[in-house]
Amino acid sequence: MPMLSLTEPLLAFERVGNGPQPMLFVHGSFASSRWWQPVATLLPADEITCYLPDLRGCGRSRRSEDLASYRIEQQVADLAALIEQLNLYSLHLVGHSLGAAIALTYAATDPTRLKTLTLVSTPSPAGTPTPPEGYALLERMRGDRGLLSQALASIMPARAPDAFFQQLVDDAQGQAPAAFTAAAQALDQWRLSPEALTLLRLPVLLIWGDRDHIVEREVQTRLLLSIPGANNLEIFRGAGHSPMLERAAGFAQALLAFIGQDFAGYAAVRESME
Repeated sequence: MPMLSLTEPLLAFERVGNGPQPMLFVHGSFASSRWWQPVATLLPADEITCYLPDLRGCGRSRRSEDLASYRIEQQVADLAALIEQLNLYSLHLVGHSLGAAIALTYAATDPTRLKTLTLVSTPSPAGTPTPPEGYALLERMRGDRGLLSQALASIMPARAPDAFFQQLVDDAQGQAPAAFTAAAQALDQWRLSPEALTLLRLPVLLIWGDRDHIVEREVQTRLLLSIPGANNLEIFRGAGHSPMLERAAGFAQALLAFIGQDFAGYAAVRESME
Protein backbone atom coordinates (compact mmCIF):
# COMPACT_ATOMS: atom_id res chain seq x y z
CA MET A 1 0.00 0.00 0.00
CA PRO A 2 1.56 3.38 -0.98
CA MET A 3 2.21 5.85 1.81
CA LEU A 4 1.65 9.54 1.16
CA SER A 5 3.41 11.98 3.46
CA LEU A 6 1.31 14.97 4.40
CA THR A 7 2.20 17.69 6.85
CA GLU A 8 -0.60 16.47 9.15
CA PRO A 9 -1.42 13.62 9.26
CA LEU A 10 0.37 10.80 7.44
CA LEU A 11 -2.30 9.06 5.36
CA ALA A 12 -2.02 5.61 3.89
CA PHE A 13 -3.95 4.80 0.74
CA GLU A 14 -4.44 2.02 -1.76
CA ARG A 15 -4.70 2.53 -5.51
CA VAL A 16 -6.87 0.18 -7.58
CA GLY A 17 -7.06 0.40 -11.38
CA ASN A 18 -5.31 2.67 -13.87
CA GLY A 19 -8.12 4.32 -15.79
CA PRO A 20 -8.37 8.01 -16.74
CA GLN A 21 -11.27 8.75 -14.34
CA PRO A 22 -10.15 9.23 -10.70
CA MET A 23 -12.51 8.12 -7.94
CA LEU A 24 -11.70 8.61 -4.25
CA PHE A 25 -13.54 6.74 -1.49
CA VAL A 26 -13.78 8.04 2.09
CA HIS A 27 -14.68 5.44 4.71
CA GLY A 28 -16.64 5.95 7.91
CA SER A 29 -15.92 5.40 11.58
CA PHE A 30 -14.64 2.04 12.89
CA ALA A 31 -13.48 1.39 9.33
CA SER A 32 -10.55 1.51 6.93
CA SER A 33 -9.85 1.51 3.21
CA ARG A 34 -10.72 -2.20 3.25
CA TRP A 35 -14.42 -1.30 3.35
CA TRP A 36 -14.20 -0.10 -0.25
CA GLN A 37 -12.17 -2.96 -1.71
CA PRO A 38 -15.17 -5.12 -2.79
CA VAL A 39 -16.60 -2.24 -4.84
CA ALA A 40 -13.25 -0.98 -6.17
CA THR A 41 -12.33 -4.40 -7.57
CA LEU A 42 -15.65 -4.54 -9.44
CA LEU A 43 -15.15 -1.24 -11.26
CA PRO A 44 -13.50 -1.31 -14.72
CA ALA A 45 -9.77 -0.91 -14.07
CA ASP A 46 -9.11 0.50 -17.55
CA GLU A 47 -11.66 3.27 -17.02
CA ILE A 48 -11.32 4.21 -13.35
CA THR A 49 -8.47 4.68 -10.90
CA CYS A 50 -9.72 4.22 -7.35
CA TYR A 51 -7.99 5.84 -4.38
CA LEU A 52 -8.82 4.28 -1.01
CA PRO A 53 -7.30 6.24 1.90
CA ASP A 54 -7.31 5.38 5.59
CA LEU A 55 -8.54 8.29 7.68
CA ARG A 56 -6.47 9.48 10.62
CA GLY A 57 -6.39 6.97 13.45
CA CYS A 58 -7.52 4.16 11.14
CA GLY A 59 -5.75 1.48 9.13
CA ARG A 60 -2.14 2.43 8.53
CA SER A 61 -2.59 6.18 8.85
CA ARG A 62 -1.23 8.32 11.67
CA ARG A 63 -2.71 7.63 15.10
CA SER A 64 -3.63 10.50 17.38
CA GLU A 65 -5.04 10.63 20.90
CA ASP A 66 -6.08 14.27 20.50
CA LEU A 67 -9.87 14.19 20.18
CA ALA A 68 -9.92 17.60 18.50
CA SER A 69 -7.80 16.25 15.64
CA TYR A 70 -10.72 14.02 14.57
CA ARG A 71 -13.15 16.91 14.05
CA ILE A 72 -14.79 17.03 10.62
CA GLU A 73 -12.99 20.27 9.76
CA GLN A 74 -9.57 18.71 10.37
CA GLN A 75 -10.42 15.61 8.38
CA VAL A 76 -11.66 17.77 5.52
CA ALA A 77 -8.24 19.45 5.60
CA ASP A 78 -6.63 16.00 5.45
CA LEU A 79 -8.76 15.10 2.44
CA ALA A 80 -8.02 18.38 0.69
CA ALA A 81 -4.28 17.90 1.18
CA LEU A 82 -4.47 14.36 -0.17
CA ILE A 83 -6.43 15.42 -3.26
CA GLU A 84 -4.03 18.29 -3.89
CA GLN A 85 -0.87 16.21 -3.51
CA LEU A 86 -2.28 13.51 -5.77
CA ASN A 87 -3.14 16.36 -8.20
CA LEU A 88 -6.64 15.03 -8.80
CA TYR A 89 -9.14 16.90 -10.97
CA SER A 90 -12.55 15.92 -12.40
CA LEU A 91 -12.71 13.67 -9.36
CA HIS A 92 -15.60 11.38 -8.46
CA LEU A 93 -15.75 11.63 -4.66
CA VAL A 94 -17.57 8.96 -2.63
CA GLY A 95 -18.09 9.07 1.14
CA HIS A 96 -19.79 6.75 3.63
CA SER A 97 -21.31 7.79 6.97
CA LEU A 98 -18.61 9.86 8.73
CA GLY A 99 -16.82 9.85 5.38
CA ALA A 100 -19.98 11.24 3.75
CA ALA A 101 -19.92 14.14 6.21
CA ILE A 102 -16.27 14.76 5.34
CA ALA A 103 -16.90 14.50 1.58
CA LEU A 104 -20.00 16.71 1.72
CA THR A 105 -18.17 19.39 3.70
CA TYR A 106 -15.23 19.28 1.29
CA ALA A 107 -17.58 19.66 -1.68
CA ALA A 108 -19.37 22.58 -0.04
CA THR A 109 -16.02 24.23 0.74
CA ASP A 110 -14.21 23.76 -2.58
CA PRO A 111 -15.96 21.83 -5.38
CA THR A 112 -13.52 22.96 -8.10
CA ARG A 113 -11.68 19.63 -8.30
CA LEU A 114 -14.84 17.51 -8.24
CA LYS A 115 -16.93 16.10 -11.07
CA THR A 116 -19.47 14.16 -8.99
CA LEU A 117 -20.26 13.47 -5.35
CA THR A 118 -21.77 10.26 -3.99
CA LEU A 119 -23.00 10.24 -0.39
CA VAL A 120 -23.75 6.94 1.33
CA SER A 121 -25.72 6.69 4.60
CA THR A 122 -25.16 10.39 5.24
CA PRO A 123 -25.56 11.77 8.78
CA SER A 124 -27.58 14.90 9.40
CA PRO A 125 -25.76 18.19 8.71
CA ALA A 126 -27.67 19.53 11.72
CA GLY A 127 -25.71 17.24 14.03
CA THR A 128 -26.02 13.63 15.16
CA PRO A 129 -25.99 13.47 18.97
CA THR A 130 -24.90 10.34 20.82
CA PRO A 131 -26.41 9.82 24.31
CA PRO A 132 -24.12 9.24 27.33
CA GLU A 133 -24.91 5.53 27.35
CA GLY A 134 -23.79 5.40 23.72
CA TYR A 135 -20.39 6.79 24.63
CA ALA A 136 -20.14 4.26 27.46
CA LEU A 137 -20.81 1.49 24.94
CA LEU A 138 -18.15 2.85 22.58
CA GLU A 139 -15.66 2.88 25.45
CA ARG A 140 -16.43 -0.79 26.19
CA MET A 141 -15.79 -1.75 22.58
CA ARG A 142 -12.12 -0.82 22.95
CA GLY A 143 -11.44 -3.98 24.93
CA ASP A 144 -14.35 -6.22 23.96
CA ARG A 145 -13.96 -7.78 20.51
CA GLY A 146 -17.23 -9.68 20.82
CA LEU A 147 -19.18 -6.50 21.47
CA LEU A 148 -17.37 -4.74 18.63
CA SER A 149 -18.17 -7.61 16.28
CA GLN A 150 -21.84 -7.46 17.22
CA ALA A 151 -21.91 -3.71 16.59
CA LEU A 152 -20.39 -4.06 13.12
CA ALA A 153 -22.70 -6.96 12.24
CA SER A 154 -25.70 -4.80 13.18
CA ILE A 155 -24.80 -2.14 10.60
CA MET A 156 -24.38 -4.64 7.76
CA PRO A 157 -27.21 -7.14 8.36
CA ALA A 158 -27.06 -8.49 4.79
CA ARG A 159 -23.33 -9.32 5.07
CA ALA A 160 -22.24 -12.81 6.08
CA PRO A 161 -19.81 -13.01 9.07
CA ASP A 162 -17.12 -14.51 6.84
CA ALA A 163 -13.32 -14.21 6.92
CA PHE A 164 -13.50 -10.77 5.27
CA PHE A 165 -15.87 -9.59 7.99
CA GLN A 166 -13.37 -10.74 10.62
CA GLN A 167 -10.75 -8.56 8.91
CA LEU A 168 -13.11 -5.61 9.24
CA VAL A 169 -13.40 -6.34 12.96
CA ASP A 170 -9.60 -6.53 13.21
CA ASP A 171 -9.31 -3.13 11.53
CA ALA A 172 -11.88 -1.60 13.88
CA GLN A 173 -10.17 -3.07 16.92
CA GLY A 174 -6.81 -1.76 15.75
CA GLN A 175 -7.84 1.88 15.36
CA ALA A 176 -6.42 4.52 17.68
CA PRO A 177 -8.07 4.31 21.13
CA ALA A 178 -9.28 7.91 20.87
CA ALA A 179 -11.03 7.13 17.59
CA PHE A 180 -13.58 4.90 19.34
CA THR A 181 -15.40 7.95 20.68
CA ALA A 182 -13.90 10.74 18.54
CA ALA A 183 -16.04 9.97 15.49
CA ALA A 184 -19.25 10.20 17.52
CA GLN A 185 -18.13 13.51 18.99
CA ALA A 186 -17.19 14.81 15.55
CA LEU A 187 -20.64 14.04 14.13
CA ASP A 188 -22.30 15.51 17.22
CA GLN A 189 -20.46 18.79 16.60
CA TRP A 190 -20.71 18.78 12.79
CA ARG A 191 -22.84 21.47 11.21
CA LEU A 192 -23.36 22.40 7.58
CA SER A 193 -25.77 25.24 6.94
CA PRO A 194 -28.75 25.01 4.56
CA GLU A 195 -27.18 27.90 2.64
CA ALA A 196 -24.01 25.86 2.07
CA LEU A 197 -26.09 22.96 0.73
CA THR A 198 -27.90 25.18 -1.75
CA LEU A 199 -24.55 26.11 -3.34
CA LEU A 200 -23.82 22.48 -4.30
CA ARG A 201 -24.48 22.47 -8.04
CA LEU A 202 -22.33 19.48 -9.01
CA PRO A 203 -24.09 16.13 -9.63
CA VAL A 204 -24.84 14.35 -6.35
CA LEU A 205 -26.06 10.78 -5.79
CA LEU A 206 -27.48 9.71 -2.42
CA ILE A 207 -27.39 6.03 -1.42
CA TRP A 208 -29.13 4.48 1.60
CA GLY A 209 -30.13 1.01 2.82
CA ASP A 210 -33.69 0.61 4.05
CA ARG A 211 -32.53 -1.43 7.09
CA ASP A 212 -30.24 1.37 8.26
CA HIS A 213 -30.81 2.01 11.97
CA ILE A 214 -28.07 4.66 12.23
CA VAL A 215 -29.41 7.36 9.89
CA GLU A 216 -33.04 7.76 8.97
CA ARG A 217 -34.72 7.97 5.59
CA GLU A 218 -36.01 11.43 6.51
CA VAL A 219 -32.44 12.76 6.70
CA GLN A 220 -31.70 11.44 3.21
CA THR A 221 -34.90 12.92 1.81
CA ARG A 222 -34.08 16.31 3.28
CA LEU A 223 -30.64 16.19 1.71
CA LEU A 224 -32.16 15.24 -1.64
CA LEU A 225 -34.46 18.26 -1.49
CA SER A 226 -31.78 20.62 -0.15
CA ILE A 227 -28.95 19.95 -2.62
CA PRO A 228 -29.67 21.37 -6.12
CA GLY A 229 -27.31 18.90 -7.78
CA ALA A 230 -28.91 15.86 -6.14
CA ASN A 231 -31.29 14.14 -8.54
CA ASN A 232 -31.65 10.66 -7.06
CA LEU A 233 -31.83 8.73 -3.79
CA GLU A 234 -30.80 5.14 -4.53
CA ILE A 235 -32.35 2.82 -1.94
CA PHE A 236 -30.91 -0.66 -1.42
CA ARG A 237 -33.66 -2.93 -0.17
CA GLY A 238 -32.63 -5.28 2.62
CA ALA A 239 -29.30 -3.52 3.20
CA GLY A 240 -28.33 -1.69 6.37
CA HIS A 241 -25.92 1.14 7.04
CA SER A 242 -23.19 -0.29 4.79
CA PRO A 243 -24.69 -1.09 1.35
CA MET A 244 -21.26 -1.09 -0.37
CA LEU A 245 -20.37 -4.16 1.71
CA GLU A 246 -23.81 -5.76 1.63
CA ARG A 247 -24.63 -5.18 -2.05
CA ALA A 248 -21.21 -4.62 -3.65
CA ALA A 249 -22.24 -5.54 -7.21
CA GLY A 250 -25.37 -3.39 -7.14
CA PHE A 251 -23.44 -0.57 -5.55
CA ALA A 252 -20.78 -0.67 -8.29
CA GLN A 253 -23.49 -0.70 -10.96
CA ALA A 254 -25.21 2.31 -9.36
CA LEU A 255 -21.92 4.23 -9.31
CA LEU A 256 -21.17 3.46 -12.95
CA ALA A 257 -24.68 4.44 -14.04
CA PHE A 258 -24.41 7.69 -12.11
CA ILE A 259 -21.01 8.85 -13.36
CA GLY A 260 -21.95 7.85 -16.91
CA GLN A 261 -24.83 10.32 -17.12
CA ASP A 262 -24.88 13.32 -19.47
CA PHE A 263 -24.11 15.92 -16.82
CA ALA A 264 -23.17 18.59 -19.36
CA GLY A 265 -26.57 18.25 -20.97
CA TYR A 266 -28.35 18.38 -17.62
CA ALA A 267 -26.37 21.51 -16.67
CA ALA A 268 -27.37 23.25 -19.91
CA VAL A 269 -31.04 22.45 -19.33
CA ARG A 270 -30.83 23.61 -15.70
CA GLU A 271 -29.20 26.91 -16.71
CA SER A 272 -31.83 27.53 -19.38
CA MET A 273 -34.57 27.17 -16.75
CA GLU A 274 -33.03 29.61 -14.27
